This record gives sequence, structure tokens and C-alpha cells, in this order.
Amino acid sequence: MKHLMRCYEVSYLNVDNEDVREILSEMEILQQYWKYWYSRMVEKFGPDHPEITVQNCIDDWVVVNWAVELKE
Repeated sequence: MKHLMRCYEVSYLNVDNEDVREILSEMEILQQYWKYWYSRMVEKFGPDHPEITVQNCIDDWVVVNWAVELKE
């Protein structure tokens, strides 16, 4: 069985006050957010804390951005 990467949709207003909708895969989220998120978690918990996981990073990004998982 092939693993399908989840995708999420976010919407926001751009500088021209236009509604923008963007779809990001888990990989794109991690490319954009992992370094920042990881550094904040290490600062808070230390480098080997069990809560510092890829899934927790994605989950936090989803909450912060009010993202919605897209279903097939």
C-alpha cells in the first residue's frame, strides 16, 4: 500500500485585503516550519524531549494557521 501524504488548506487575507487559499502538503509544512518549531521546542524542553516529533510539528502548524485537512 502506498503512503499518501496529507494536505491542508489555509486561508488568509493578503496585503490587498483579498482572500487567499493555499494548499500545503505535510512535506511543504515541514520545509517551512520545522527549523523554527524545532528551535522553539529545544529552547523550551531540551533537544531530546519525546514531544519533539514531526507529527507534533505539523499538528502545531495546523492549529496556529487554522488549517483544515483535505480529504480525498
